[in-house]
Amino acid sequence: MPASWEIKMIRDNRILLAVITLNSTVTLQFAKNLRNLRLPPGSDFTEIVGLPWDTARNYAAKQALDLRYNLAFLDTDMRVPPDAYLKLSETGLDLVAGLYYQRIYPHMPVCFNQGTDEKGMIGRVPVAGWKPGDIFPATFVPSGLTLYKRRLLEAMFERYNSCPFIWGLDNAPLLDPAGNPVPPFSEDFTFSWRAKQIGFQGYIHSGVVGIHETMAAVGPKWLVPQASPDPTHGVVGVV
Repeated sequence: MPASWEIKMIRDNRILLAVITLNSTVTLQFAKNLRNLRLPPGSDFTEIVGLPWDTARNYAAKQALDLRYNLAFLDTDMRVPPDAYLKLSETGLDLVAGLYYQRIYPHMPVCFNQGTDEKGMIGRVPVAGWKPGDIFPATFVPSGLTLYKRRLLEAMFERYNSCPFIWGLDNAPLLDPAGNPVPPFSEDFTFSWRAKQIGFQGYIHSGVVGIHETMAAVGPKWLVPQASPDPTHGVVGVV
């Protein structure tokens, strides 16, 4: 029979893995990867299909809080190693994502720090100075292969009501439920940017690497840009 401290450890580390997809179709490789995933003891799955990204993530986060789980996301365009979420959990960090690359050229890592654009507005700059295997801080953290501790979710819901994830990429300025302007970022980057404002730094674990699936086009070789020798750029291949 487990001791009380063992039960508490399981409760503190278990995760609700939310599998997010816009439709019910996934690749065979994703299905194989999902079957082989290993999660902390006491963890569970939830599947969310067909909702906008921010709505889906807010719904999953509320589920995790109500059931007293930590939260992890797995988007259905991600291939991840079987121990990905075990490694993320072992860091003990409140917000930590695996490393994956953009599906579009120039295939940069999907993580950035804060900078300013040509108009002096909040912008994104690549994270510099990291090596493969490093766990490094980033202001803008993606959600496709990511772990969020419950205490972070609690703080974000307290500050941002029911919408800690909110889609800011729109033609007109958006306001959150409290009437504050939403930064012009995707829902995951908005979340991690907001989290940092209230004292929760996001991190990238580059020892946990996901493959960002994409549909590949076939054409003459001379039309394909050469892969960059820069190790902070990815390359795209046929799924």
